[in-house]
Amino acid sequence: MNQSVQNKIFQIAEKIFPKIVSIRRKIHQYPELAFEEYRTSKLVAQTLKSLGLKVETGIAKTGVIGVLEGVKKGRVVALRADMDALPLQEQTNLPFASKIPGKMHACGHDAHTAMLLGSAMILKQFQNQLNGTVKFIFQPSEEKNPGGANQMIKEGVLNNPKVDYIFGLHVRPDAEAGTIFLKDGPLMASSDEIYIKIKGRGGHGARPHFTIDPVIIASEIVLALQKITSRFFDPIEPRVLTIASIHAGTATNIIPDEATISGTLRTMNEEWRKKAWKMIEQIVKGITSTYGAGYELKISRGYPVLINDPEMTEFAKQKAIELLGKDKVFEAKPVMGAEDFAYYLQKVPGCFIWLGAGDKNSKHDIHSSKFTINEEAMKYGSSLLTYLAISILSK
Repeated sequence: MNQSVQNKIFQIAEKIFPKIVSIRRKIHQYPELAFEEYRTSKLVAQTLKSLGLKVETGIAKTGVIGVLEGVKKGRVVALRADMDALPLQEQTNLPFASKIPGKMHACGHDAHTAMLLGSAMILKQFQNQLNGTVKFIFQPSEEKNPGGANQMIKEGVLNNPKVDYIFGLHVRPDAEAGTIFLKDGPLMASSDEIYIKIKGRGGHGARPHFTIDPVIIASEIVLALQKITSRFFDPIEPRVLTIASIHAGTATNIIPDEATISGTLRTMNEEWRKKAWKMIEQIVKGITSTYGAGYELKISRGYPVLINDPEMTEFAKQKAIELLGKDKVFEAKPVMGAEDFAYYLQKVPGCFIWLGAGDKNSKHDIHSSKFTINEEAMKYGSSLLTYLAISILSK
């Protein structure tokens, strides 16, 4: 790819930057939770239509697709952004802070949406040079299991036209704006939710021998579950089993009838994940039966392991270096967070990329009520998505 293309991308990105910032701030002021992104999707659709793209709305309830066809038939590349916010009260004191109590864009999805719209604006200027098609996917409900990606796939987002490659990115507030982080293979963990109810027999705290104490049983289960990660699997295998909630009882002298436990299971290995599900059931069944208690176990199976395609990751790495320079591109370290972009990667070769969006004042991580980004990063995000699309259609 010649230097003039890169220069033109940056020139357009600079020109439209105020518009991208304005879009991001509008979305930020009116955050919407999973599958409630009506205002956001309307803004997205209107923007895409103003560019002359083919637009489809209502996919997975609030999802939007924009299609830009080049002058020649060829491959189809998809670019994806998520749109939903979090149930969190914003405490940033920004002039464009959330106007909706208890809701906040604390994970950068407002910026993801704005950057992808920015990429659509830039790519429109290259339409006569595209040998193929770009599909822009604006997805609802990344934050909440079962997620919007799987539903969009079921409703045909990867077909008509059939997608050959897919790319997505996510901001990182802990890294300098414009830096890029990527890695082939497993990058983000699977995510399952564990819910356990122990059914005992309540009674007086001074007469425990007439009861089946669910609190004691719950305590043993919590401790035993930790053995799954520490004693039954390879210690160098990344995994987390966290029990984050235990609820039981109302008074100091009453043994309750029931206790509930909930937590999360994360892993980078799908085989290990399936084995862990079975072991959780065995442990809960074994301990409750020993005490004569009953139980209910629900494992809500969440997002799979996010696995970047090696070829597409190397391609994205080289294009990021060409566009931004070798000193701006780094090897990512896997994290135990989860992302439903993993579902797309199970169907189509692609790469999920982290974009640095911080500065010296960035002190708060994603999902914090004080989370902010350096908006300058959006220039680089829109430019990289654009360059990836142009480059893959020129292969």
